[in-house]
Amino acid sequence: MAINGVVLSGRNEKLSHTTLDEAMLLSGFGVYNILHMLMCGLILMGVIMQSLALGYVMPAAQCDLDLTLQQRGWLAAIPFAAIILTSYFWGWLADTQGRRPVMLFSMILSAIFSVFTSFSPNLISFAVLQFISSVFMSGPSAVVYTYLGEFNSLRHRDKMVAFGSSFVGIGTVVLPGISWLILPVEFYHPISFLDIAYRPWRLLVVACALPYAISAIFLMFAPESPKFLNAIGEYEVCLDVVKTIYSVNQRMPKDSFPVKSLIVENHINKDVDSHGIGAVLRSMRDQTVPLFKRPLLPWTCLTCFVQFGIFATTNGFYVWFPSILNSLANHDGGEASICDILDATRLPADNGTLIECNDTMNTETFERSIYIGLVFSSMYIIVGFLVDFVGKKPILVVILSVTGMCGIGAHLVPNSQVGVVLFAIFQMSGACIGLMTAVAVELFPTKYRAMAVCLSMMMGRVGSMAGSNLIGVFLQSNCGISFYLFGGIIIVNALFCLTLPGKKQDNKPVKDTVVEPAENETHEPV
Repeated sequence: MAINGVVLSGRNEKLSHTTLDEAMLLSGFGVYNILHMLMCGLILMGVIMQSLALGYVMPAAQCDLDLTLQQRGWLAAIPFAAIILTSYFWGWLADTQGRRPVMLFSMILSAIFSVFTSFSPNLISFAVLQFISSVFMSGPSAVVYTYLGEFNSLRHRDKMVAFGSSFVGIGTVVLPGISWLILPVEFYHPISFLDIAYRPWRLLVVACALPYAISAIFLMFAPESPKFLNAIGEYEVCLDVVKTIYSVNQRMPKDSFPVKSLIVENHINKDVDSHGIGAVLRSMRDQTVPLFKRPLLPWTCLTCFVQFGIFATTNGFYVWFPSILNSLANHDGGEASICDILDATRLPADNGTLIECNDTMNTETFERSIYIGLVFSSMYIIVGFLVDFVGKKPILVVILSVTGMCGIGAHLVPNSQVGVVLFAIFQMSGACIGLMTAVAVELFPTKYRAMAVCLSMMMGRVGSMAGSNLIGVFLQSNCGISFYLFGGIIIVNALFCLTLPGKKQDNKPVKDTVVEPAENETHEPV
């Protein structure tokens, strides 16, 4: 008899008492893993939709909240700031209290505060409630990858995490689709005691929280991660979860699972004899300081700078993308560059008064956003196929060079339609985020690998926050600078990538690269 390719004949006695990794392998791969991946994918879609929703909300809310471009810039940075400030806390909480309760608690509260945000009467209340909602939104963003990976054996873990990550791209298509359904609808419901009118943009804020609300319902029926249960000594409960996975995948009764008990493994507990903030800080210091010493210092600087530039460009511009597309769609003049059209929408009238506030969204904005989201998602797939044949370094250099030049060209071309195409290609630099994470995994020793990835991703989030604010300032004062600056940064990133090891190094076995189970790791891969 064989299960998942593992022959049981002659090994029944040995398999009846085995490790969790062996038991996960025997549980097989099938319906349970796919359904679990879809649930985690829905959570990831909720993360990206709530992170980028303000790009569609702010153009429609600018009149109600009396928003300037600078205010829209720091509002767009709120979700990224929340992730930067609280990801470590959520990771620590998930390592001590469990993955499932942390995600369930944070998703429910994030959805509730999103509803409260939709009733905000002014800018300050909107910003405060949006920040609180984003703080709870960042909980699953720091934990869901770990929760997804720990329900799969080592054989299928990378594949399932990759499939789950694809929902991030799907979210960039669903978000403009939902916005297209809601924002063009005209309704106006006054709420006198709040002194507001409930309009479509407020409903969109609630709609973007729906993936979290739906995921929370599914998560109520899902178990805790078997890896976490095993790590805290709940071996019987852990084995019962693995038996459930086996029963669903193999369509067999749970009692037929060959493993009857799990081997008690010696888990590495950091600072087991010390507690408190001092132990946490010492652990962080020991893991971080070597990254800023030779020989790792150059690679730390390279990965952090490249991720900062890509995140600042991709996420920084994305939150302004609907506003830019909407201005172009509403332009009824002759040929003009993107910046000329954006500047024209803010010019004062001849009598010195400002042009009347216009918060209508042209349907072409949503249509173009969906097309670009589809191309963006496809780019991930193309890069995934090419990387095994070409190598990471050539792909990084070519994509970053081409997209950087397209970013500068988007400002220079006099035709707005051509400018939009170049601008869309400019956004494709985001497809290199995953490649840079893979590069970081190979460049750093196993001992410091997780911290190096965390640090580079943290710098990327800082880039998102800085980019959205800087672009808001430049679009108000000097539109062209935003394209020159961030296009130039992407080109410089490409030059930095020339120093990376080549394809031979990519294929060369690394001695310290050992397949290890993710154990209490809550860092966020791309």
